[in-house]
Amino acid sequence: MISRPKLLLYSFLIPLTVFLLSACASPDRRTGPAVDEPTPIPTPVAAAKTTYTVARGDVVYEQTISGRVVPLVEAPLNFPIDGIVKEVFFEREDTVQAGEIIAILDTTPLEEELLMAQAQLAIAQSRLTTTQTQVEIDRRRAELAVTLAQLDLDFAISQAGGFPTPQQQYQLDRLTVLLELAQLDFQELNDTIDPALQADVDQAALRVAELEQVIASAVLVAPFDGRIFSLRITPGRAVVASEAVGSLADLSEYEISANISSTQLQGMQEEMPVTISLSSRPGEAFTGYLRQLPYPFGSGSRDAEDDATRIAFDSPEIATAFAVGDRVTITILIAKQVNVLWLPPAAIREFNGRMFVVIQDDQGNQRRVDITLGIEGGERVEIVEGVLEGEVVVGP
Repeated sequence: MISRPKLLLYSFLIPLTVFLLSACASPDRRTGPAVDEPTPIPTPVAAAKTTYTVARGDVVYEQTISGRVVPLVEAPLNFPIDGIVKEVFFEREDTVQAGEIIAILDTTPLEEELLMAQAQLAIAQSRLTTTQTQVEIDRRRAELAVTLAQLDLDFAISQAGGFPTPQQQYQLDRLTVLLELAQLDFQELNDTIDPALQADVDQAALRVAELEQVIASAVLVAPFDGRIFSLRITPGRAVVASEAVGSLADLSEYEISANISSTQLQGMQEEMPVTISLSSRPGEAFTGYLRQLPYPFGSGSRDAEDDATRIAFDSPEIATAFAVGDRVTITILIAKQVNVLWLPPAAIREFNGRMFVVIQDDQGNQRRVDITLGIEGGERVEIVEGVLEGEVVVGP
């Protein structure tokens, strides 16, 4: 039998042993959780650069633009003076003949002013005429006075004979003085008409002519045979001199009008051939040429408002396939090189204005080569000098 002291010792040692054993088996709490090792990052594989082969073929430099079919001859319609529209005799799409009046302005105020100017002219003319008549009367009266004095003197001389008496001599002397006085009166006669009277007449006549001309110009006249392409006036509307209120077109001939930027115009010349296509007629192509380029690229007007490029059809028969207002696509052939070496633009490198490519041989060796470029078009760049056909070029 176990004594009581030993039993107490065993009851204390057994739990202590269990505690120590569990502590040894448990992980050290002070060390914290375990840290995972980092995942290795794979080394990136360099992507292979694109290569190109120097080829031989045609390089075509073209520009594609949009345009609109317009009449070959079209002129703006405008009144030469300001005013209020009184009456309109034609409408849009109407056909007119050269010289026909399309519309007129209200000239009532001008006509009233003309009546006053005509009255002033009549008054000025009457004053001038009256003065001229009076001058002629005064001259004639002076001429007759001289003639009468001469007759009296001649008669007295014939009556006195060779030996006049003192009384007759007195009479002769007196008649001689009277003749001289009549002659002086004639010489002193001022037959000059006051210049102011003539100036009044001229000024009044000029005003009348001006008003008549203004009234006559208060009309909108067709400058040539054609169709009214547009008309933006109605009775009662105010118009400004020389401001377009419509346009007149000769629809017997067509051409194409296109607005091309100055960058695109570089290299273009008048008479260059073009190809014309209609979206409504896919697959069909029509021919034409650059008839007129804007200034300073061609013979176009220096007027800043007229900067359109004009494209003509090769023949009137071709134009019959189109109508005014049709939207078209124009392809302009600017330059073409046949059977030349070429590369795509992506194969060519540039540094400080130096154009070069990187040539790669069969062993993978690379070298830089300076090149001379020609024209570019259709994703092809002409290589004038620096490479050979079949060489492999490494892209940038």
